[in-house]
Amino acid sequence: MRELPVTIELLRRIPIFAGLSDDQVRRIITSPANRVVDYGPMEDIIREGEPADCMYVILDGMVDVRIKAVAGREITIATLKGGEFFGEQALLPGASGRRNASVRSLQRARLYRIAREDVVLGYSYQGNVQQVHEENLLLDEMDLNRLTDEERIRRMLRSNRLFRSLADGDLKIVRQWARVVRHEAGAVIIRESEPGDSMYVVLEGAVEVFIVDDDGKVIVLTTLTRGQYFGELAMLASGTPKHNANVRAASAVALIEVSKDFFRQLLRRDDKLALALQTVSDAQRRKIAEILGRPPSW
Repeated sequence: MRELPVTIELLRRIPIFAGLSDDQVRRIITSPANRVVDYGPMEDIIREGEPADCMYVILDGMVDVRIKAVAGREITIATLKGGEFFGEQALLPGASGRRNASVRSLQRARLYRIAREDVVLGYSYQGNVQQVHEENLLLDEMDLNRLTDEERIRRMLRSNRLFRSLADGDLKIVRQWARVVRHEAGAVIIRESEPGDSMYVVLEGAVEVFIVDDDGKVIVLTTLTRGQYFGELAMLASGTPKHNANVRAASAVALIEVSKDFFRQLLRRDDKLALALQTVSDAQRRKIAEILGRPPSW
């Protein structure tokens, strides 16, 4: 009998697989679709925005998780080591199916790659099996439209790396701190220099982030679509946070609006994320100042 590349105990420490029997976990480990993969130092493993078809468990080495800043720069938001895992969020029901962060090896890393089918199997055994089975029947975009706003909020935020510190209890009371808001094309959602009371995740449609120069010319910084977010930088506790740019609906949009008080609670739970967002905020201010030919506003 061949030696298993990972142990049953290791996979059972991962919440997605905790509800499986030993035989089910053993079948995942021995499946030809799943295998050990090796990466050299500073090698890309997954890239933000690309389609997702697997998750990874770290056997040896370390990796860092990065997100894009406004100016195209990437900021590290987490460092993961042996026994930790990544890549599962884009595979869960209701997720966009695309990576919401990039991951690279910091040193030689040995990972265990688990295919989408086995991740979904593990997820289907979490909590109420029948309820999750019914959710899995609603994975395509048309069926997602039949869900309630509350269900859509839960699915989207559960798959978003920005909300990785959410607890099950948070999701049970999601209506207390998040809601779906809708805007027609052209509507201004956020105005530069106004205080930030909420941050947003795009559920449907697209928005444009823009600034206006001294001559009244509109300069579009970026366009954000499903699963991407904005307004989070004005949620930072340092100083008196205000929005750095304007945001308008590029089409009819549905957004998840998350209250400032709750989002700040998440940042207090996740020091690395708070530090990364502060770095992104500083970089954004410098980029906007450079475009406008002004000194950065701090």
